[in-house]
Amino acid sequence: MKYVISEEIFKNNPGYIRGIIYLRDANNYGTDEELNDALKAQEDRARSIFTIERLREESYIASWREAFQKFGSNPNKYPPSIENLIKRILKGHTLPYINKLVTIFNYISLKYVLPCGGDDLDRVEGDLLLTYAKGDELYIPLNESEPQPVVTGEVIYKDDRKVLCRKWTWRQGDATKILPESKDVIINVDGMPPAGEDDVKAAMSEMAALIKKYCGGDIVMDIISERKNTYELL
Repeated sequence: MKYVISEEIFKNNPGYIRGIIYLRDANNYGTDEELNDALKAQEDRARSIFTIERLREESYIASWREAFQKFGSNPNKYPPSIENLIKRILKGHTLPYINKLVTIFNYISLKYVLPCGGDDLDRVEGDLLLTYAKGDELYIPLNESEPQPVVTGEVIYKDDRKVLCRKWTWRQGDATKILPESKDVIINVDGMPPAGEDDVKAAMSEMAALIKKYCGGDIVMDIISERKNTYELL
């Protein structure tokens, strides 16, 4: 299985990188109070350092809003996932427990202000590709059953048959969502300048440690960038 990011993505977004964590034989069942407490602590931290009024001006948020605008998407209507995550917390909500891996994604996203996500590899068909949409791709939103249209030119993350995530980091599809029974998973950690490779590697390193502690499994990590836009999953 290949994991490819279109060269056009890097050309249009200089400095962008995607960290990937390839996880095999994980145990994603159950809950852990220590892990939940760590997430709640990051929620409290976010409330102490961000405000709704200034959130879109924060450098790690503003860069994603600019990236969305480059491919013609209105970030006010379709906010980047990291902005939406923090905004929910600032509005007084707490993040619901879904499973251990999703809790770890949310923890890392809040701590490092980086978009994170993952997909169940048992539900991936063919190769993985981050690219610009042709407009005829199949996309079913998270926790829904009816397909929605994909806009020509938007950035999508897809396999050979379907869209896994729309508008780069905006909204995941339903088909490959992480479930308690998910064992083999591919995880993304995105860095858009001013976030750099050191930031992404630090986030990946802590995420890998948390996964090893709470879920076990075998982990391989790498960076996809303009220097190397393809990764081969064994």
